Amino acid sequence: MPGAQELATAILNATENSIVPLTAKQVSQGSKLFGAAILDRATLSTVIAETNNERESPLLHGEINCIQQFFKIPKETRPETKDCVFFATHEPCSLCLSGITWSGFNEFYYMFTYEDSRDLFGIPCKSWLWGGRWR
Repeated sequence: MPGAQELATAILNATENSIVPLTAKQVSQGSKLFGAAILDRATLSTVIAETNNERESPLLHGEINCIQQFFKIPKETRPETKDCVFFATHEPCSLCLSGITWSGFNEFYYMFTYEDSRDLFGIPCKSWLWGGRWR
C-alpha cells in the first residue's frame, strides 16, 4: 500500500493534471472553483476528476459532480468506494460531506479550509459555518 508521500504526490498530480484544467473551463463559464478527484487506493491513479457545475444545477458542487460521474462508470470496471481515496480541493460543505459518506468513501482529504475559501478566494460560506450569518 502506498505511503503518505506517494499519496500526497498523487493528490497534487490529480489536482494539477485533472482538476485544474476542468475547473479553469467551468470558472470561465461562471462556476466556482471547487473540484474533486477519486483515486484508486492501490495504484493512486485517478479514477475520475470533476469540478463544480453549478450552471447545470446548484447541487453539482465539485464533490457531488465527481461522485455522480464515478457511479456512471460501469460497476464491473469501477473500483469499490472502500478501495478509493476521495480528494476535494476545498473542505466539503455539509451537502458534499454527506454525499462522500453516504457513497461509502471512508478515506478523504481536502486542501483548503472553509476559512481559506472565504479569505483567499472570496467565496462566502453558508451560515451554519459562522454563527448564523453570511460572512
